[in-house]
Amino acid sequence: MIRYLETEEKNRCRALWNEAFPEDSEAFCDYYFDKKTKDNRILVCEEDGEIVSMLHRNPYRIFMRGTETECDYIVGVATAVSERHKGHMRSLMIAALHEMQKERMPFVFLMPARESLYLPFDFRYVFDQPRWVLRYAPQIRKEPLHGTELLSELAEWQNAWLKGQYDVFAVRDEAYLSRMQEELESEDGTCRLIYNGENFIGMESEWGLEKREMRYLYASENYRTEAGERPAVMARIVSLPEFMGPIRLAGDCPENEITIELGVQDMLIPYNQGTWLWKIDKNGSQLTQESRFMRRGKTPVFTIAELTQWLFGYREPPKLRTLPLAAYIEPFHGVFLDEVV
Repeated sequence: MIRYLETEEKNRCRALWNEAFPEDSEAFCDYYFDKKTKDNRILVCEEDGEIVSMLHRNPYRIFMRGTETECDYIVGVATAVSERHKGHMRSLMIAALHEMQKERMPFVFLMPARESLYLPFDFRYVFDQPRWVLRYAPQIRKEPLHGTELLSELAEWQNAWLKGQYDVFAVRDEAYLSRMQEELESEDGTCRLIYNGENFIGMESEWGLEKREMRYLYASENYRTEAGERPAVMARIVSLPEFMGPIRLAGDCPENEITIELGVQDMLIPYNQGTWLWKIDKNGSQLTQESRFMRRGKTPVFTIAELTQWLFGYREPPKLRTLPLAAYIEPFHGVFLDEVV
């Protein structure tokens, strides 16, 4: 049986979490099941009253080029060792995706343990985690962050810093930063505020009970050096019209508005499948479904995975040239989804 756990039942899946993720410390698990499960939804598969598989839907408020919406970050996808290779994960994932589409969620994202697990569900990489190193300067100093009195101001600073560089990111507020502090503390983490003389220029943190690593560094390009990046977060479009709303034409497009007939192939979410009329102007997009079927021939057909990578600004599909004025369609410029569980 597949169902969502009631709030008072959520600790029932901790044993499965410990089995699937033995690298997580007891302190981190205490934090997760005490704090993160307060507002998340846990979809499970039960057999004879026992939880044999689970999928956690952790909600985040997401900024998407001037609009804000709620999207889920999928974590804790696991199946008991004795119950693997029976299709439980597939059943949970499809059930979750259908539920998200009914909720008109634009997209869902996750940080995969293995990319291959999520490719069949049309998840694709959309964010490469950058590694930044703070540049040395004689006036640079760092102060540890204590307490919660500055969290509201720091959240405001982080949002402004993110908006200056990215079209898509998780919105910060006092609750977000407070929870981040608790997450860091569960792994003996620290957060430091960075100053150049008397001027606040950023913040950084590190954590790890056994191996210390940088959790984040937020500072302008003037104060950081690029030290590589790695594919980190995969995403999937869930409700196509809601996702496409902020996609627009570039300001220098010779047309103020265009309409494209677009074929979309989505074998897992039937709502997205079919032929759509895509009206785009310099403020955004509107989609109207013409048919549940695709018109082969003149209508360009994209898979939902191709649309996901293209419209997140990560990778252009080769067939993009078949769209009229494709060079003037602006996907999102910059995605920053550095949430970690």
